[in-house]
Amino acid sequence: MTPLVLSADRVVAGTGLEIIEQGAVALDDGKIDWVGRAGEADHIDHHLDGCTIVPGLIDAHVHLCSDSGPRIETRADDAALTLRIASNLGRFLKAGVTTVRDLGGAGTLTAQARDAVESGRIDGPRVLTANRAITTTGGHGHQFGIECDDPASLRKAVRQLVKDGSDWVKVMASGGFIHFVRSEGAAPYFPLFTPEEFKVVIDEAHRYGLRVAAHAQNREAILAVFEAGIDTIEHMTFAGAPQQAVIDEALVERIAEKGTPVIPTTNNWWLTVGVPWAPIDVALANLRRLYDLGIRFVAGTDVGIPTTTPELYAEGLRVLFEIGVPGRDVLATATTTAADAIGLGTVTGAIAPGLSADLVALEGDPLHDVEAYFRPRLVARQGRVTWLGPLPEAGGRPA
Repeated sequence: MTPLVLSADRVVAGTGLEIIEQGAVALDDGKIDWVGRAGEADHIDHHLDGCTIVPGLIDAHVHLCSDSGPRIETRADDAALTLRIASNLGRFLKAGVTTVRDLGGAGTLTAQARDAVESGRIDGPRVLTANRAITTTGGHGHQFGIECDDPASLRKAVRQLVKDGSDWVKVMASGGFIHFVRSEGAAPYFPLFTPEEFKVVIDEAHRYGLRVAAHAQNREAILAVFEAGIDTIEHMTFAGAPQQAVIDEALVERIAEKGTPVIPTTNNWWLTVGVPWAPIDVALANLRRLYDLGIRFVAGTDVGIPTTTPELYAEGLRVLFEIGVPGRDVLATATTTAADAIGLGTVTGAIAPGLSADLVALEGDPLHDVEAYFRPRLVARQGRVTWLGPLPEAGGRPA
């Protein structure tokens, strides 16, 4: 079989995200076969004029079961939820997203969707799933969670998630802000479990070879999961009281030094209605300070919360541009750094020979213009190409 060779004005290649002007990529049997200058290719099947080919984008924090409506739906049956998951997966793919990590849903539906994608029964991004999140009785996410209140039930919950085929474990280290029946009260501002209980979850998951993500809003919850050995920290807002968030720089420096990835879940809320834990100028300044202190950001939108949909994936990257993160670092949060953070660094996240043929062609130059992320022309997921714009003429122009 002859490899499919795509060329573009630019290809961003390798784990260092190097720019190849007039570059080309060969896809063969679901893998990247070759990457280099278009003029060095044996042939070009299609040249994407005005485009940049980048690795397939990753959203490391989604909720595929949700319809992103004004209320978190808790009464939909499995059939309705399955249709919703399939719809969200197709919409992510059209946004250029080739891998998602689902951090909380109903039963094992996202695991079943993962398997359906891998077998080719439905089209969509690669899925990693935590299935049901671990929380306290009435705690954040209890609608789709496993409610636990002591070490024994926490250990049993982890083992159940292993049995369910989970790729990750998700623990609610604190309450949250999207909770239309707030049985947890002021729980965004204190930990839901003790430090010893967090350690039970993390140690048990690691014993079975699973990594753990922690939803953590306040300082005490962030500190507790970090010291317990958490693998990724979600949100990390340092919420301390209504509309107050003050980061603990000493703690942040420790997290940065260890290299623990942080998914700040930037999305379309930030630059429109704002965020619930601080005035937007404070939230943006805090985010910039985390970056300056060396935190490894990973792109994740929290798709499924009200109004946050797959089509708006790039709005989360816009926030990083807004605070002055360099374009190459922004791209890394959605590709190389994200793949490493979720355990797929040897599978995807870069355009390099031997990795999965996951890539997206964006109209424009995403390293300098965030609007390019809103203009995907082509997406490939394990070499399966979906054209999102006009099909270029065959052949093309090696340069």
